[in-house]
Amino acid sequence: MPVSIDTSNAALASRYDEIPYEALPHQASHPARLATVATFFGHAAPSVASCSVLEVGCNNGSNLIPMAVSLPAARFVGCDLSPLALDAGCRTISALGLTNITLVEGNLSALAPTHGPFDFIVAHGVYSWVPPDVRDALLVLAAARLARDGILYVSFNVLPGCRVRQAAWDVLHHHVDRIENPRTRFDAARALARLIADGGMATHESDQALRAEFRAIAQHSDSELCHDDLAVPNEPVLFDTFVQHAARHGFRYLADGEVQTMSVTGISDEARAHLSTLDPLGREQYLDFLRLRRFRQSLLVRGDAPTNTTEQARRLRAMHVSASVALAGAAVTGGVHKLARRLDPAAGGGGAVRKLLDALVANQPAAYEVAALDDRLQLGPLSRPLEAFLADAYMWGIVDLHVHPPALTGRATDRPVASPLARLQARTLNNVTTLLHTQVRIADMNALRLLPLVDGTRHCAELASAVQQFAANIDPSRADDFVNFALEKFARLGLLMPDGAAGTSSGE
Repeated sequence: MPVSIDTSNAALASRYDEIPYEALPHQASHPARLATVATFFGHAAPSVASCSVLEVGCNNGSNLIPMAVSLPAARFVGCDLSPLALDAGCRTISALGLTNITLVEGNLSALAPTHGPFDFIVAHGVYSWVPPDVRDALLVLAAARLARDGILYVSFNVLPGCRVRQAAWDVLHHHVDRIENPRTRFDAARALARLIADGGMATHESDQALRAEFRAIAQHSDSELCHDDLAVPNEPVLFDTFVQHAARHGFRYLADGEVQTMSVTGISDEARAHLSTLDPLGREQYLDFLRLRRFRQSLLVRGDAPTNTTEQARRLRAMHVSASVALAGAAVTGGVHKLARRLDPAAGGGGAVRKLLDALVANQPAAYEVAALDDRLQLGPLSRPLEAFLADAYMWGIVDLHVHPPALTGRATDRPVASPLARLQARTLNNVTTLLHTQVRIADMNALRLLPLVDGTRHCAELASAVQQFAANIDPSRADDFVNFALEKFARLGLLMPDGAAGTSSGE
């Protein structure tokens, strides 16, 4: 008998309880990130510090709880169908002592009016993975509960890139849908994926893309197989189809959560010329065609939402700027000069722009005020306004802009304090959530044992004494060096909070 393809709420909840979803923080969905993107593109975004946020399909709160930690004056509500996931999230909330977050079990269309309205609504991993009536219900909910200047974040699988994935999914369903035991089903899916990936020469050279897809599927976890590759439903759509659906509910597309995907980086001159003839929405659709895009993180606003009429240069001067992951990576490989040359070809990879990029790398992960950059860094003459360079660098993924910079420090203080969530996670996990709303792996077991102790109550010398107690493989005379090294790494990863930052319990 084939496996049920029931798409009712009860069936969806059962599948998530049967195979837990590997929930992660999604940086592009953080309200500070959403407000920054919106402000950059001329939307009068809500204030972040005291905002209200709803996450639909919040799972165990892995995305929402870090937001509540980083924005203690804001209010957060998450809803989900899985009682097991919600129970795990509530235990984390209790251990952290958070009072600004509520997790609710139930259908999104039944969310009590007492929870709204909201400045930001987040729906990550929902739209493509629910039936059409639930997609409608999501937009109906947003239309009823989103503030007039609010922002709706929706991620979804997108065409044309997902056509290759769909072909692989069809093969897997044919092979495994009659297998009832989920573990057996996933093992069979991986075995077939490996067989096809390495099965021989394809009939046509173009079919190698499909073989590559099977090669990737063979490495997927049970969670990825269950909730994406073999998920029912899983309906990728054209960007244009999504935009029209949103418009029927009173929303318009503003931007993508990953702004660099909106640039023409890597596009041929001929393709750029074609894109220049299109309106903004048409341009986005044809960028998807040109890049064979598979996934989107779209920001929607109300059709009558207020516009920020301040010119972009002034909007940027009110922001902060920090090194992006790409810039930090370029510094490691000695490639900063290439990024500087791209931004200012005339300077040949040196000059004021190179000085700026080097300063951002040295300051990472902390951010500088854009308005104070010139005075603070003494950059020297620029061939065009600083804001113009920053706008290009942001669109190209070289720098990150912030309307509300993360509360972190790039240097350990005398009594360092790590994120309470990271301290709690480090007691049982190798992967911890940073104050940058990302997840990092702490591979060194001694560093992992140290992290929960970095709670602001101990001087560095006291931390070194603690290390001597639990780290038999560290020479006691080098314990101070180890602590200093570990704290520097914690700071660079975005795990340390500044002096005076409000903390919460870490379950000690």
